Amino acid sequence: MNIQPEDATVTPQEFFAWVPGQEGRYELVEGEVVMMAGAGRRHDAIVVNLIAAVRPQTRGGPCQTFTGDTYVATTGSNRRMPDMGIDCGKPDDNSLMADKPSLVVEVLSPTTGGFDVTIKLAEYQGVPSLDYILFVDTENPTIHLYRRGDGGLWQDEVLKGLDAVVELKKLKVSVPLRDIYEGLEFRPKPKLVQTSTDEPEPGGGFKPT
Repeated sequence: MNIQPEDATVTPQEFFAWVPGQEGRYELVEGEVVMMAGAGRRHDAIVVNLIAAVRPQTRGGPCQTFTGDTYVATTGSNRRMPDMGIDCGKPDDNSLMADKPSLVVEVLSPTTGGFDVTIKLAEYQGVPSLDYILFVDTENPTIHLYRRGDGGLWQDEVLKGLDAVVELKKLKVSVPLRDIYEGLEFRPKPKLVQTSTDEPEPGGGFKPT
């Protein structure tokens, strides 16, 4: 089939019949086919590091790591492509979708970060099988971890610094941020120093170096 941009509504079945072999990456959002923005080198490096760190810990177990080519059904009509995740179901070998995703990871970009942590977060939190949602910052060693707690209530935790560790106890997975950001450099934060002039700088007498 051939889906045109002006098509009003596309069903998940029509979408999955069309998307194989297409150039680029697409999501289905409220019946509309949406092309995803390309990822930068830092984004790609983080995804590769995550897969390298997580895959050995799931190998041979009931749950399997999946890549950004796998879809997650977040609503009846939405099909999202997280950057990676862990599926604890039993998907068909020919399926493009995770069966029972327990973890999804979104590596944030400056242009899509706000969307991911609002719209996508709300969608992911509505997926019954999900236990963990990770949002990974590309510019600083910072990860926002959402964990489904007792009674289905979501709890969130911010992990900062290369010495921090992501602990996913239900999945028996543990990943240091040092491994996630391996090979990446970070811009130093500007420091504030007092000026040497007699007249204070506007706003308190300090200027960035």
